[in-house]
Amino acid sequence: MKLPDFIYIGTGKAGTTWLFKVLSQHPQVFITPVKETNFFDLNYQRGLNWYGEFFDSAPDQNVVGEISHRYIHNAETADRIAADVPNAKIVIGYREPVDYCVSDYLYAKRNGRFSGTLEQWCNDRFDWSTIKYHDMLLPFLERFGRDRIHIYDFARIKSEPESLINEITNFLGVRPIDPTEVDLTQRVNVASAARNVTVTKYINIASKFLKRRGGQKLIAAVKSNRLVQTALFRRLPDKPKPDSGIIDMILGVAYEQIEKTDEAMGTSLLAN
Repeated sequence: MKLPDFIYIGTGKAGTTWLFKVLSQHPQVFITPVKETNFFDLNYQRGLNWYGEFFDSAPDQNVVGEISHRYIHNAETADRIAADVPNAKIVIGYREPVDYCVSDYLYAKRNGRFSGTLEQWCNDRFDWSTIKYHDMLLPFLERFGRDRIHIYDFARIKSEPESLINEITNFLGVRPIDPTEVDLTQRVNVASAARNVTVTKYINIASKFLKRRGGQKLIAAVKSNRLVQTALFRRLPDKPKPDSGIIDMILGVAYEQIEKTDEAMGTSLLAN
């Protein structure tokens, strides 16, 4: 049975679709055709044989991996990954916390889960644990060690995509990406709004239902269908801009967490 050599564990809204599309085109890398198998959090009871089916078509010589951005939010997944794929490398993407919060807010509105303002989102609905970066990292750091974890900053996808992806491929042990073969500047998952909130709300409910019942392939088919996505969503011209009070609130939670992450991993997220 083939199992992953690397796993992207989180977070969401940190360029996972971009990473998925770029690595899918690398000749030495096999990524599960389904982004987000949700095995180690939502479908663990299905067993390794179910999980292994996602990797059946991987060429023997390829480095094999999956991208599931929910894993980092559940400390139990660290134990499960360490038990089942103890030699796996771990990839983590972090996003500047204010930008992350705004993106999370827009995603909730897009899927009909929230209809209020950004300030109301922060006060009433935002999950503050999602920007406690060091707390989420720690269970994986304890089980896999610093050398087997790679953290990248989402902002670099826009500012220096080639340098970023080559750091990741070097970490995975494969050759650098050839920028003449892959478009590293492609924009994916741009901020958008639902054309019909009621429809997208029920689609989101159905997606959550399917994630827990092995329906990952159907979810992937819908998400990757451009015509379906165009029918459901329209691009937003501008993102809402948080005021200074919201910014201070977010950084008050995240700053020390990023500082601890930089100290633990030798990164420089605070510099960005």
